[in-house]
Amino acid sequence: MEYKLSSLSADIVQPEQLLDFPNPNRLFIDVRLGEPADEFGDYRDAHILGAVYAQIREVFAAAPTPQSGNLPLPDIDALERQLRAWGVNDETDIVTYGPSMALAARGWWVLRWAGLQNVKVLDGGIKAWVNQGGPVSQGETHRAPNEEPLRLRLQAGGLPQVLVADVEALGEDVLLIDARDENSFLAGSIPRARNLPAAEQWTPAGNLRTIAEIEKLYDEVGVREGKDLVVYCGGGVLSALEVLTLRALGHRPQLYVGSWSEWNKSPERMARSAAERALP
Repeated sequence: MEYKLSSLSADIVQPEQLLDFPNPNRLFIDVRLGEPADEFGDYRDAHILGAVYAQIREVFAAAPTPQSGNLPLPDIDALERQLRAWGVNDETDIVTYGPSMALAARGWWVLRWAGLQNVKVLDGGIKAWVNQGGPVSQGETHRAPNEEPLRLRLQAGGLPQVLVADVEALGEDVLLIDARDENSFLAGSIPRARNLPAAEQWTPAGNLRTIAEIEKLYDEVGVREGKDLVVYCGGGVLSALEVLTLRALGHRPQLYVGSWSEWNKSPERMARSAAERALP
């Protein structure tokens, strides 16, 4: 039998589980990152019934600075205001999905980092939902706002992260995983990183691979029980997916949100990366 990661983790959910147990206080968030007008148009054409639209740059990230990565963490108060505008309270069952599992995982990670516990990623996204007979809709979803601010209070730190200074000082006992594709990794990477492209973890249909398949991928890059793990990518999207799957397998990885797009803004850090590449 092919066992799914959702059997190990409350952070991943199958569409049939949601359909079998409807919840009037459930919010689907359709997470996107591409060109905003095109993405919003695709959302309006078809989304899970009741889903709201979330452009990562507007909801799950702040504007980048000259020193930051491309997708720094959002202001916690702004995130709270947006969630309250969507009617979220401290009992809302939140489910993220998107055109890829990694986009959904970025939404999940930010919400869990912000202190929310009841957040899940829909395995397979809208395709899996439709295949199970889940209802879809067109247009834009409008929800009644949460007018009781005390019923939603966010606090950063719900999931662990590391800053660029921490990455610069990582000891050799820490396994650093680069979640980008192989070509991006070969073009430049943080010293001592091992490459495991996040896209290898989902099938052509968009579902996560089986437990055995994902365990094998991590085993090949040196993930072991009790090993300290840090994951990064280009801007904290692909790496969020690997945090999700590593946690499902019982590990406790830390995310470097700034990722390569922050690391490469320092000539000194880039010199370290180049020096490692020059070694035989």
